[in-house]
Amino acid sequence: MRSRLGGGLVMGVVAAAIGLALYGQAEDRAALRQMGGAEAPKSTGAAWEAAPWDELPVSVPRTLPVTESASEVDGLLELRVTEAGRPASRAQVRLYKRGGRLPETGQVDWRLAGAGATGDDGRLLMPARAGAYLVTAHAVGKAPAWRELVHPLSGNRTPVHLSLVTGGGLTGRTVEQGSGQPLGGAELILTPHVSLWEPDARADVPSEERVTGQSDAAGRFAFEGLAPGLYTVAARAPGSFHVTEWSVRIPTDEARVLALPDPDDGVGRRKPRKAPSQELRCGI
Repeated sequence: MRSRLGGGLVMGVVAAAIGLALYGQAEDRAALRQMGGAEAPKSTGAAWEAAPWDELPVSVPRTLPVTESASEVDGLLELRVTEAGRPASRAQVRLYKRGGRLPETGQVDWRLAGAGATGDDGRLLMPARAGAYLVTAHAVGKAPAWRELVHPLSGNRTPVHLSLVTGGGLTGRTVEQGSGQPLGGAELILTPHVSLWEPDARADVPSEERVTGQSDAAGRFAFEGLAPGLYTVAARAPGSFHVTEWSVRIPTDEARVLALPDPDDGVGRRKPRKAPSQELRCGI
């Protein structure tokens, strides 16, 4: 009888602990989604493992989480996010673990290793295992910031500083190659070059950090809130699988004319997934 009572008591304590942990994570997620609708936390931020990003469009694939989560024993990232030299509270932070390049696609095997929001002091402590990472920060009205880092072994603390700035824009038109006629409904993807380790490699970031959209019926497009730097702009005409790429440096005041080849007649044709939007914005 005592054995059964003791076992029941232990199971009750474990269930209560799990319930409290889940409740705390739910509160953190709700606070992050509000983004300014409530008072910011007074601590050094709130972090959790592989948080969902409900604000992303349905068409943007989510980066898979790491297979094994980190704890404070593995070490901590001491993240600090600022804006014009001042602490940036409630900034959304994402941590991506960088794997090798996949042989079938040549793309980096990114894994979501953590996410959270900074506190009033612009700081966030995040557990991380040893390895190479990309950390990004997002805040309303500012361009995203990113930084590569290597977190060492032995449970060290790694300081990381991200500075948010006002974003730049990119405008232009998509036209038919040869005729120069407006080409509406072209799909566009902007991928920033963020790697200092592979400066000559193809631009590659997790899908959540890319910027996507379409030109309108007249072929016009306008991206806003872009962080300064070099981008690869990939575009394709509606009904075609042929992708054309350009390199663009932001900021720029020059409107770009992107000439796309005609869709292949009877080969690889398909309808656009959605109607062209009137304006393209930053995808985050």
